[in-house]
Amino acid sequence: MLSVDDVKKELGIDFSDKSTDDRITRYIAVADAWLKGAVGDFNHDDERAKQLALLVIEDLFDRNSNSVKENATINKLKNDFIMQLKWETK
Repeated sequence: MLSVDDVKKELGIDFSDKSTDDRITRYIAVADAWLKGAVGDFNHDDERAKQLALLVIEDLFDRNSNSVKENATINKLKNDFIMQLKWETK
């Protein structure tokens, strides 16, 4: 669904180091599993699914930093995407 480079571009990371790349790889797997748990089977090419995965990855990445962003609009967007994807797969 997403590559490490896709995620690094979204997060504004312009360097390469194994530790960061490994962390992002793990977060991609977590986001994929999270989506499967929230939605069930989904189209990995659906732009909403990709964006939802990026939002989950960004949350995970930010929680390991000193500044955690909490945003009600983003949480609503995530919930809306989940509902749309869930109902379209049934």
